[in-house]
Amino acid sequence: MTTTSAGENPTNSGPHEGVPGAFSAYRDYIPATEGVHDESVTDDAKMRPDYCTVLGRIEDLGSERLTARLRETADDLEELGVTINSKDGNRPYPIDIAPRIITAERWAEISAGLEQRVRAHELFLRDVYGPGEILKAGRIDREVLRRAPGYSKDGHKVPEGFVRAGLCGLDLVSPSAGEWIVLEDNLRMPGGLGMSHINRRILEDHFAEILPTPGKLRHPREAYPILREAFLAAAALVEGANADDELGLCMVSPGETDTTWYEQNLVSGAIGAALVTADKLLVDDGILYRLDGDERRRVHLLNPRMGEEELFGSEGADGRKLGETLRDVMAAGAVTIINAPGNGLADDKAVYALVPDMIDFYLGEEPLIGQVPTLLCSDEKQREEVLDRLDELVVKPIDGYGGTGITVGPECSEDELEERRSEIRETPERFVAQDIIPLSTLPTLSDGAFAPSHVDLRAFVMQRPDPDDPSRTIAQTAPTAMTRVAPVGTMIVNVSAGGGGKDTWIKS
Repeated sequence: MTTTSAGENPTNSGPHEGVPGAFSAYRDYIPATEGVHDESVTDDAKMRPDYCTVLGRIEDLGSERLTARLRETADDLEELGVTINSKDGNRPYPIDIAPRIITAERWAEISAGLEQRVRAHELFLRDVYGPGEILKAGRIDREVLRRAPGYSKDGHKVPEGFVRAGLCGLDLVSPSAGEWIVLEDNLRMPGGLGMSHINRRILEDHFAEILPTPGKLRHPREAYPILREAFLAAAALVEGANADDELGLCMVSPGETDTTWYEQNLVSGAIGAALVTADKLLVDDGILYRLDGDERRRVHLLNPRMGEEELFGSEGADGRKLGETLRDVMAAGAVTIINAPGNGLADDKAVYALVPDMIDFYLGEEPLIGQVPTLLCSDEKQREEVLDRLDELVVKPIDGYGGTGITVGPECSEDELEERRSEIRETPERFVAQDIIPLSTLPTLSDGAFAPSHVDLRAFVMQRPDPDDPSRTIAQTAPTAMTRVAPVGTMIVNVSAGGGGKDTWIKS
């Protein structure tokens, strides 16, 4: 691979002059991809200085050292258990070493929009599982809630004033320079916080020379005190809670076979929460405990790393399903479950379309960050537009997760479009449609050279009770994010489709 000498200055004096050899892979790419935003390149086809610097440092390693380091990285990830399932068995999670870089100013703008959005979501969940003011006002159709797969009767059992969404994951894309929009909300069981830390750790352990000098970047570790503070503040609302050091935080997991087991260990350890399986939980006399050897330790806050049906259907330490006993403990205010049962409602793709209305209704504000325009097929007028433009739109089932059941109009055959058209006509309430939003690209190391890969971003927002107003929460965006990367030549970032990750550099 081409290398840059230590004396070269990676700046741009012309469209392709004075840049490291890494940019050569982009020479043909840039003019050929009109309409696709590459975050590392300016509008006049010059590589941004920050990216020039880091790609030059990667090239300075040389092919031999780079290959050896990448092999060591894969071995390290496999030993740690940071792997993914594939048809060929477990393999190390793919981490690309070329980072995504976001300025402090841009991150502040993104954070403000996400915090506003999460606060509105929290008020929405409290309202629809409580007094239902937004329904009475006619701002949201009751049928949307009734059809939503994430709607749960257990959401009505969460005590008033308890935090429902203590940790939120919001997926974003950048369709054009300086523009960020929310693609999906995840208030049910958001993962990835630990992966943002793992991405940084890989660079620190194996590629330290490409990192800026200390103090130039925010560190993913900064997220953990924010999450711990949020969880402790939520746990303090529990009946009988005492001082902070006596509050029991507990993460419940499916166990070591879960694909995110390593991440769960990392996060739980960092925030001082016990990590247990459901068979270590016991309800006795209206109190939830976890077994620690021969001792019982009270649990004030339970953070499930499984769906609510799996949680309530699991057998506890006494061999009985947690079910009604755990529901009763929650309803009595003797434990807080974060994220709360019923939160899947906020993840619903039809509810997503209504978030701007929520922000207006509950906060009296205009959205600070955009989202993808969404058509509800349950609405006759919107449905007809979808059917007319089916070959242009992405159609999603409202209960789909991880990209399942999606059709992308321009990529479909006539037979596939006709099948989806029939499904929409038969059960329109099951679907929403959106314009195709181009995912931005970034340089990704592939076969010894840099090629453009599509990316998205998951950011994390924590909520804690507002001590001055129990009806509200304080939302805070963690100074870290997880960038997901599609394989070169594709637009699917999901791990199941071969996607991976890269470190996100948020500048100080």
